[in-house]
Amino acid sequence: MTLRTFVSALGVILALLLTAVAVPAAWVDQNIVKEEGFVRIAGSLGNDPDFQNRLASAAVGTFESSVDLPGPLQSLAADALKNAATGMQSWSDYPQAWEESVRNSHRLNFGTAPAAEESAASTALVLDIGPLVRLIRDHFAEATRIRLDVPAESFVSLGEPSHRQLVERVAAFAPLWWVAAAGALVSALLALAAARRRSLALVFLGLGGLALAALWTAGADLAGGMIGNLASANSVAELFKNEFLTAARNGFGQWVWIAAVASGALLVVGVIGTVVSGRQGSRSARS
Repeated sequence: MTLRTFVSALGVILALLLTAVAVPAAWVDQNIVKEEGFVRIAGSLGNDPDFQNRLASAAVGTFESSVDLPGPLQSLAADALKNAATGMQSWSDYPQAWEESVRNSHRLNFGTAPAAEESAASTALVLDIGPLVRLIRDHFAEATRIRLDVPAESFVSLGEPSHRQLVERVAAFAPLWWVAAAGALVSALLALAAARRRSLALVFLGLGGLALAALWTAGADLAGGMIGNLASANSVAELFKNEFLTAARNGFGQWVWIAAVASGALLVVGVIGTVVSGRQGSRSARS
């Protein structure tokens, strides 16, 4: 094996290893760590009927426990709260309240909330349903002409302190994906520059990329299964976890598909280049 061949092979291996880290880390950074990506994924959960019903029940239960209604108003309140529990998702201002809940929850769980706000949720992952409780309060006021005070924040526990520690580690390391991506690009360029037959290097890069796509798919399923087996604090947390994992795997699957298509294109180009260069070599030998 010549030095050029060794350097090219080393470049291909490094490029694939760094890409294996860079792509999942980039997806996590863009869709979990960054607020807009998290809102895009978690926001869609507000359209799930089963999750809506449990979320509405949790919000109504929090509202009931946070206010002290006089006896004569309890029967009137019961009808209003029953309507909230069954029809909150049909209210025109529900989507905005749910999005605010998701944004608040992301800021609390990923450490971007103000210190005073974060202190109440510093030990575990939480879902802040305060905006939904305030939404119920506003509709209750419209129905009864009575405006009640409710807590500014209402938390539903989503996990244990160890889960929050895991999220903090992810938030710290995922944004560094560009380092691995830059290393992968440099390694791939080095492999092509050093290769005696660049088309063959493209073939190995393409094959490696397709193998990584299969590895990422299996890894996502394995990670999803492990997270899915973690204990949840309550039924709302369990449903949120399951629905979020499904949405996250679907979103990452799109990235894997794009990577597989790009790797397949590299493979095809490499194979074509190898065939063409082989024919040219045969003609030169005959000449």
